[in-house]
Amino acid sequence: MTRKLRLPVLAALLVVLASGLALQAAASPPNHANRFEATFDESTASVTNRVADLGVFQLINTGTGTVEGFGAATMTMSATQDRTVQPCGPGSSTNSTIRRIVVADGVLVLRVLAYVCQTPAGPMVDGTWTVDGDSSTGVFAGARGSGNEAVNITTRKATLSGHLKLVGDD
Repeated sequence: MTRKLRLPVLAALLVVLASGLALQAAASPPNHANRFEATFDESTASVTNRVADLGVFQLINTGTGTVEGFGAATMTMSATQDRTVQPCGPGSSTNSTIRRIVVADGVLVLRVLAYVCQTPAGPMVDGTWTVDGDSSTGVFAGARGSGNEAVNITTRKATLSGHLKLVGDD
């Protein structure tokens, strides 16, 4: 191939390659360097109060919010509190929670272990979550990750942050 012909062919190949990479990036779910950030406004949907005889309080909340990079989200949270265990003083409890977060690209399931502690600002939840990739669907199927959860029970605001690794993320 002559030198005059090689340069335009090489330039055309680079344009095709760059276009292909751009299309692939646009079609792929956002990676965000594996960061996960979500906020929700929650409301109570159901309560089962067996504190008097079993020391257990069960709660189902629903909520709306956003998941960074995935947009609008709805959330269902089911929590079981053992109020006989008081890790941070009187009025505190331990929580075991499942959060089901639904976005247009799929359903993300998180398992949360948390403490509910009394503070001057009211009861606050401080927990850690891990992704249940087997129960998650869509873009979240097979995902891995973990992070922190903070819930201001008085304002009903939940904030989740951490790392989320989708299948195929590097």
